[in-house]
Amino acid sequence: DSLKKYRFFRRLILASYQMIADIPSARVPGFKETLAAGLPHFSTGWTRCWGRDTFISFKGAVLIPGLYRVAKDLILMFASSVRHGLIPNLLDRAVKPRFNARDATWWFLKAIGDYIQFTGDHEILQEKVQLRFLSDNEQEHEQKVANGETRILALQDIVQEIMQKHAKGIKYREWGAGDQLDTNMKYDGFNVEISLDAYTGFIVGGSLSNCLTWMDKMGSSVKADNKGCPASPRDGAPIELTALLFCVLKLLIDWHSKKWYSHDRVLIPSQELTFIEWAEKIQRKFEVYYWIPVKEEELKNYVLDIHQVKRLGIYRDTIKSADPKSEYVLRPNGCIAIAVAPELFNVDKAYRYMKTVEKTLIKEDSLGVKTLDPYEEHYYPSYENDNDSSKRSIAQGFSYHNGPEWVWIYGMFLLSGVQMFTQELTFPGFMSFLANHKIFFEKTAWMSLPEMTNDNGALCKFSCPAQAWSLAVILEAYYEAKQRLRK
Repeated sequence: DSLKKYRFFRRLILASYQMIADIPSARVPGFKETLAAGLPHFSTGWTRCWGRDTFISFKGAVLIPGLYRVAKDLILMFASSVRHGLIPNLLDRAVKPRFNARDATWWFLKAIGDYIQFTGDHEILQEKVQLRFLSDNEQEHEQKVANGETRILALQDIVQEIMQKHAKGIKYREWGAGDQLDTNMKYDGFNVEISLDAYTGFIVGGSLSNCLTWMDKMGSSVKADNKGCPASPRDGAPIELTALLFCVLKLLIDWHSKKWYSHDRVLIPSQELTFIEWAEKIQRKFEVYYWIPVKEEELKNYVLDIHQVKRLGIYRDTIKSADPKSEYVLRPNGCIAIAVAPELFNVDKAYRYMKTVEKTLIKEDSLGVKTLDPYEEHYYPSYENDNDSSKRSIAQGFSYHNGPEWVWIYGMFLLSGVQMFTQELTFPGFMSFLANHKIFFEKTAWMSLPEMTNDNGALCKFSCPAQAWSLAVILEAYYEAKQRLRK
């Protein structure tokens, strides 16, 4: 309550309320409120509610404002729609959900941990949930429904099923694949494969035909020959997904030790893997695989292709990609990883990476962080969804995540700093990074923060003027800074 005397904090709280409502056209049977991804583009109907957006926004937009009943309902609503070991990306009232996101599930699992931390309600893990999908096979599901079958699981068993399916491997073709589902996707793009790399503990998956992380722009221009091509596939093991996996494993270990969670392991071919062993694998291998050292003579000590290295002293964006050169580009996704799993990172290396992000991807008037190194040939700082040129890298908004500045990532940049450098940062120093955001709030008619901007904070007319995760992650960073930093 004492935090609410701070004006900017109050404004962020108030702005977050407009994202949560009971909208009949988006309502899931048995539940009421949904969280809009953004306004006005994602206000109603099938476009409103997305798993990734909901749970990235969850802590800042729902928990910090104290909307605990809504928070619980959002968790149970998405839990009821699990299929293939994943929560939906696009929920669409749970009628025709799309399972084309790898990361949404890990944000969902982290959100359960955040909910328990804020409310103390660990009994949610025992809450019974009636599942909407009775099988991962469409025909089998329809037959079971026709037979009147139902399936009810405790939330903890849904969580365990998610973990077990990822450990065993996930392989499916999206239900209803074809133009009726996505007019831009090529045939292979509807095929989803995810597996556990038993040596590293990392989860790998995706392909060059789909985009299963938040950088999800699918090309749509025939003239520019990018139709059906992901602009940023990020297949393999993207850095933030590995960090989220580690974060979730630490939660499960903690819950099991407190006897809140019945399971402590998964089965993999011919053996068992405890959550403790799994987390330890990731901890041992993480920096050996993801870090690109500062000195060239140190490259031999890391698992990387020295011929692909472009910058020293940064974290790789992904590993085990079918397009190895994409692994070595500078992107800001390491900030997400640091924010959710700081224990994985060496402080000096994280500092080096974050200073490079600050110097290279953030400018004087920025509200967000550039999504790609400006030195990359396909970098373009503006999102132009009406671009009808024949230039592949920009036609019909293909640059969406290859340059423009995203506001929620700026929040993750701040949050990662709070997580790693509590002793070095002060609260006034932290607030200096939000000067542009405070000014923007004074000017905008939406009393909000936008989805993204063009170069150096320039207005992007195709961006949502009010975006849930932009508000929520900035709010979360502010909240954590106020709690943890020196005055």
